Amino acid sequence: MSKTSRLLLSLGTLGLASSLIHCGGSGSPTAPSAPVPTPAPAPVSNVISKGSSALGSKTVAPVTFTTTSVGTLDVTVDWTLAANDVDIFLARGTEPCTLATFNDRSCGFMATEESTTMKPEKLRVTNLAPGAYSLYVANYGSSDESIAWQFVLTTASGASVPSVTSSAVRRSAAKGPLRGILDPR
Repeated sequence: MSKTSRLLLSLGTLGLASSLIHCGGSGSPTAPSAPVPTPAPAPVSNVISKGSSALGSKTVAPVTFTTTSVGTLDVTVDWTLAANDVDIFLARGTEPCTLATFNDRSCGFMATEESTTMKPEKLRVTNLAPGAYSLYVANYGSSDESIAWQFVLTTASGASVPSVTSSAVRRSAAKGPLRGILDPR
């Protein structure tokens, strides 16, 4: 090989090495990169119950619904007259309360919202297990009402069923007994 050929071969090798360095190559093998984690699925929110109804003074009405997966339940109940006190109570099952057990609070509420000033009433229950439920809407006010409700369940794919699901149940000052309970909606 001539001197000129050796010089050209050396310059070519140097140029290739220089290109590798400038393109991120170092001339030595690179360690494998860490696996890219798969992002968690985005939460999915679904309206599982929505409606409206009349509700008489001193009356309670259950709204029944079913969930099929673990999730966070957001309940919103609104009504017409701000002067009326409307409260909400969540229980397991489709008919867990009678008027007597509702009034004496012995039908096993999982969660309640009994504010005298919140309008609309809102309730959030996290890690709600799949199953049948009743939301009791009580009008403690002196006037008949028109109520509207919406229940939204937010789930994430692959969520597991918790072994125990409960939320704090507030026991408000006695508001007096209700005088009627309606059939489930």
